[in-house]
Amino acid sequence: MIRSSLLFLLCLLSTAGIAQKAPTRFYVKLSGVVTDHFSGDPIKGAMVRLLKAGKTEAEVVTRGDGRYSFDLDKGWRYAVWYSNEGCVTKHVNIDTEEVPPYPDVPFYEMDVQMTLFEWIEEFDFTVFEQPLGEAAYKHSVRNVSWDMDYTERMRPRLSKTMDEYEKAYKGYYKRRQGRRPPTTKFDRPKEAVPADSTVVAPRATDEP
Repeated sequence: MIRSSLLFLLCLLSTAGIAQKAPTRFYVKLSGVVTDHFSGDPIKGAMVRLLKAGKTEAEVVTRGDGRYSFDLDKGWRYAVWYSNEGCVTKHVNIDTEEVPPYPDVPFYEMDVQMTLFEWIEEFDFTVFEQPLGEAAYKHSVRNVSWDMDYTERMRPRLSKTMDEYEKAYKGYYKRRQGRRPPTTKFDRPKEAVPADSTVVAPRATDEP
């Protein structure tokens, strides 16, 4: 009888412990590195700003490694803005509104590597007023994924802008410095140069 009572008490304590344990909050882990478009070096002092429903939620000033990281809640629309003094500002949009109440994994992981390059006078950078990428939860893949249709629509515009920027940048550099600009990746074969060097690759993981 005593043994049965002890077992019953242990079961009660175990159940109480489970009941008191708070559920793990789901989130989207967004991280990446901000680098220089030409050299590929990490940028120290770049500002990465996270907007949640149009309002600033968090800001990170990158250190020497250029890294940044944010945790995004489900059920919101986010914009991530990347800027640095004297550089062209870029941004991406991430929509977590359609993430289900009980996702398959504790969190989704998104890796956004962003490059920044110098702003020059009298050049049309209006294409960068549009987001470089649009990401949202897709039920078909049960993950936060990039809108590839949007990406393909943006690709020719970005490619044209960067081709024109190559020529303008070299001329601008010559006028300002009076010498040939340093070798950049624009000097590589055309097939090796993407329309824009921003790399966005989301992935899901079941690792906490």
